[in-house]
Amino acid sequence: MSTDAAPPYPPIRQSWWPMLLLFLAANIYSIDKAIIGVLAEPIKADLAITDVQMGLLMGLAYTLLSGLCGLWLGTLVDRGKRRTVLGAAIILWSLSTAAGAFAPDFAWFFIFRALVGLGEATVGPAALSLIADMFPPSRRGRALSTYLIGATIGTALSSIVPGWIVGADLHLNIPGFGRIIPWRTAFLLCGMAGPFIGLLFFTVKEPHRRGMGATPASPTKVADKLAYLWRQRNVVVPLFGGFCLHYIAFVGVTAWATPLLMRTFGVTLAGIANLMGLGMLAAGVSGYLLGGLATDSRYATRTRGGRMLIMAILPIVALPCAFSGHAPGVGVAIAMLAAISLATPMLNVATNATVQEIAPNDMRGFSYAVLTVAAALPAGAGGPFAIAYVSQTILGDPGRIADSFLIVALPCLVLASLCFLQARRAYRGAAEDGELAAVVQSIRS
Repeated sequence: MSTDAAPPYPPIRQSWWPMLLLFLAANIYSIDKAIIGVLAEPIKADLAITDVQMGLLMGLAYTLLSGLCGLWLGTLVDRGKRRTVLGAAIILWSLSTAAGAFAPDFAWFFIFRALVGLGEATVGPAALSLIADMFPPSRRGRALSTYLIGATIGTALSSIVPGWIVGADLHLNIPGFGRIIPWRTAFLLCGMAGPFIGLLFFTVKEPHRRGMGATPASPTKVADKLAYLWRQRNVVVPLFGGFCLHYIAFVGVTAWATPLLMRTFGVTLAGIANLMGLGMLAAGVSGYLLGGLATDSRYATRTRGGRMLIMAILPIVALPCAFSGHAPGVGVAIAMLAAISLATPMLNVATNATVQEIAPNDMRGFSYAVLTVAAALPAGAGGPFAIAYVSQTILGDPGRIADSFLIVALPCLVLASLCFLQARRAYRGAAEDGELAAVVQSIRS
C-alpha cells in the first residue's frame, strides 16, 4: 500500500458539485425516511393496523436490511467507487418509496420500507468518506454541516409537503391501478424525485483517498477492522452506546411527534404541518450551523476530548422533548419537540467528526457502518416501537402517548450523556504513544 504524500485537497470550485448532490441526497433521504411518521394516522386508518404495527413500519421495517447488511455496505464504500454506490442506492430507495404508494397491506408496506432502509443505509458512510477526502480537518465540520442541513430541509419538507397534499385532498389516477388517496399520492410524488439525483452522481469525479497505510496497523479485512475497534473499546463502546441511546429517544420522538400533537391537542395534520415543518427546519438548520462551528472551534479541535464533552451536553439540551405532551398548548409543545431537533444535528456533526478522527481512512465507511448498525436495530427499530408499546400495552391507552414520550425519552437521554462522559474519560486517558494516538495524528496531518 502506497505511503507517498497525498496531493493537496481539491479547491472549493471542484468540490461544490459533489457537495450539492450530497446536499440534495440528504434532502430526499430525510423526506423518504420521515414521511411515514407524518402520515401515520391516515396510513393506520387505510390499512387498518395498530399503533404497534405502525411502530414496526416506522422502525424495524426500515432498519432490518440496513442492520443486516450495514457492515457489508460500509466495506463496499471503503473499497468501491463511492459515487457509484451512492447513485445506485438513491435510485433503489427512491423507487421503493414510490412503490409504497401501491402497498395493499401491512406486509407489502413492510417490504417496501425495508428496501428504503437498505438504500439509505449507504448514504451516510459514502457521504462522510467523500467529505473527509475533499476537505481538510479544519473545515470538515462546516462541510459536514452543509451536507447535513440538507437532511434538515428534507425533514421539514416531509411534514409540509404531505400536509399540503392531505389538506388539498389530492388524488391521482394511475393507469392500470386506479385512483389513489392523498397519503399514497404523497409517497408516489416524494419517491419520484430521487432517481434523477442518483443518475447525476455518476458525473462526480472520485476524490483521492487519504491516509491509506498511514499506520502499520491500518486494517483491510473485516476481521482486522473489528479487531481495531475492539482494541479501542474503552472509547468506542461508550461513544457508540451514547449515540444509540440518544437515537432511541430521537427516532421515537420524531416518528410519533405528529400523532402526539394530533391526539393530545386535537389538531389536524393540515392544521399543524406548516408550523411543525418550519419549527423543525429552524431547529435543524440552527443545529447543523452551530454544530459545525462548535466542532471546528478551538476548544473542540485543540482540547483532548473537547468534542466528546460537547456531545455529553447535547442530550441534556434535548430533554424538553420528553415533556412535550404535557405542554400547555400546541405551540409550546412544538417548541419543546424542537429541542431534540436542535441537539441531534449538533450531535451528528460532532460524532461524525470524531469517528473520522479515530478511524484510519480505509475503515471510515466501515466504522460509520458499525455505528449505524449499533444504533439501527435498538434505536431505529426500538424507538418507535417502544413508544407505541408503552402507550398501547403498558399504559393500555394509545391516547396516553404523552406519558409514553416521558417514560421512553427521559432515561435514554440522561444515560446517553453519561456514556459520552465515559468515552471522553477513556479518550483522555489513552496512551500518547499508543495506536489510537498514532491514528489520530495521521488523520490530522
